[in-house]
Amino acid sequence: MKNWWILLPGLCAVISVYGVHHFDIYPWFITKNFHEGLAPLLVGAIFLILLTTSLISKNSLMVYLTILALVFLVRELNDTVFSIFGGEYLFKSKKLVDCFLVGMGLWAIGWHEKLFACFNRSITLKILFSGLLWTYLFSQLIARRVFRGVVPDERLLHVPLEETVETAAHLFFLVCALFCLFFFSTRKAARVETLASVVEPGDIAE
Repeated sequence: MKNWWILLPGLCAVISVYGVHHFDIYPWFITKNFHEGLAPLLVGAIFLILLTTSLISKNSLMVYLTILALVFLVRELNDTVFSIFGGEYLFKSKKLVDCFLVGMGLWAIGWHEKLFACFNRSITLKILFSGLLWTYLFSQLIARRVFRGVVPDERLLHVPLEETVETAAHLFFLVCALFCLFFFSTRKAARVETLASVVEPGDIAE
């Protein structure tokens, strides 16, 4: 219970949607266009941070999360029009992403021992990713209208709720990625410093 705060990103997103709707302030904040425009930037930043972390650490979990972030990025780019050599091309990725997610699930099953071993190295890492998993799950529950008839004005606000909670999940993922970068960079620096103090100059010369 002491880690209840991991529920806050999703709950704050819901409260913000109702606040904007009730007080009619900053209506752009709950529009689908705003969140769909922001999502690729957030996921792209997550991918680059995790890629850097995986190259630094060579850690199985970081490699897996890097590929997962890339799949998320491909998903967020669905229905995006790209201008290439003067022509415009509509990028459709929904079916491709579905296949990728099945593959990621099978990969996770095959690597479950490695992934859990990586999680067990840091309590903070485990807590953060538990909250991240919940926030993404919460957004998908909203998308599937699980709270129909439970929350006020769900029929009117289910799209803003889904988009805002998903953006909150992306922001949570960004925080997790930054923590991973700090965590593994610090560990590597400490390891290098330890090796430098153990190895004598004469040993290097030999």
